[in-house]
Amino acid sequence: MTNKICHITTVHSRYDVRIFHKECKSLSKYYEVYLIVADGKGDEEKDNVHIIDIGLRQRSRLKRAKIDSKKALKKAIELNCELYHFHDPELISIGLKLKKENKKVIFDIHENTDLQILEKEWIPFFLRKIVSKTFNLYEKYTCKKFDSLIVPQYAMYKKFSKINKVTVIGNFPARNLRNKLSIEKKHNKYKLLYSGAINKARGLWNMVDLIKELKKINSAYSLTIAGNISSNLLSELKEHSAWSNIEYLGFLSKDDIQKVYEEHSLGLIMFNNVGQYFMAYSLKLFEYMQNGLTVIMPNFGDWINFNNTYKTGYNIDVKDNEKTAQLINSLSDDVFHSFSEHNINSVNENFTWESQEFKIVNLYNEIFK
Repeated sequence: MTNKICHITTVHSRYDVRIFHKECKSLSKYYEVYLIVADGKGDEEKDNVHIIDIGLRQRSRLKRAKIDSKKALKKAIELNCELYHFHDPELISIGLKLKKENKKVIFDIHENTDLQILEKEWIPFFLRKIVSKTFNLYEKYTCKKFDSLIVPQYAMYKKFSKINKVTVIGNFPARNLRNKLSIEKKHNKYKLLYSGAINKARGLWNMVDLIKELKKINSAYSLTIAGNISSNLLSELKEHSAWSNIEYLGFLSKDDIQKVYEEHSLGLIMFNNVGQYFMAYSLKLFEYMQNGLTVIMPNFGDWINFNNTYKTGYNIDVKDNEKTAQLINSLSDDVFHSFSEHNINSVNENFTWESQEFKIVNLYNEIFK
């Protein structure tokens, strides 16, 4: 009989790239897979994954932690699966209760939450260090109780391997059969791209100030942003002098973002050195590489070692816009073509989801022994 497994998230969307498209769909080849979500869109079966909706998620973080977690736990117990795999730190309490029910439980830790708390603007500044420290202690205590932990970054492995068994499941893109197009495409250094959710910590103003500097060199330079921005930040952005050279696309579907990648040659990652942004293994980086983009990335943390090893682009001081602008303006079509071919080949050899699918299936097999 096929083992029943259940993934749980009350924060991420039902079609989240990592949770649904990668982990759940890969595991559905071997197990009966359920995915509990909170979006109010109803139950459905898609790509052999049973999606169970507990209703529209609460807007309040406190209510989400209390009400949505309680509803998710009730549904999880009703499903009576052999293994539960949860993805949000507010669901730790659910994981502990499922362990008391003698269930196997995996905590998939997407980020260093204690570090990210330090950058949460909704938490009063004077409380952030206290909240961060408290959560860190809580996380260390509770993570010992689960059957296994999963992290997406090797830098996180060092931290959590001191607590419990950890498997690194990289957030790598699925193999792109169309990547030959990226090698052959015409290159345009004047159109810069950032994809993914964006805020101050992720370098919004670093990129905007860079475009402002590039405009002084050539008014043709522009920045495309494909990802969500809060309404407050978007209002501020529209007041910036560089707004006329910015194309804001908002959140895009998988197919639509693919078209955007094919139209750009230069991908920006200009994170500030705060929170967990010293870590390099982000999906954004690998999608840039997979689509043949030359990558502009920070000159701190893991970004230096990654680029020294895989030579995907240029490390820059995210605050030195004048120097970065001069660098970008000096790039030739030959440079773009060279990075394009190299980065596509590098992803295919080292960073495809297929290699991670093997790892997660092995982890499940070990737990079920």
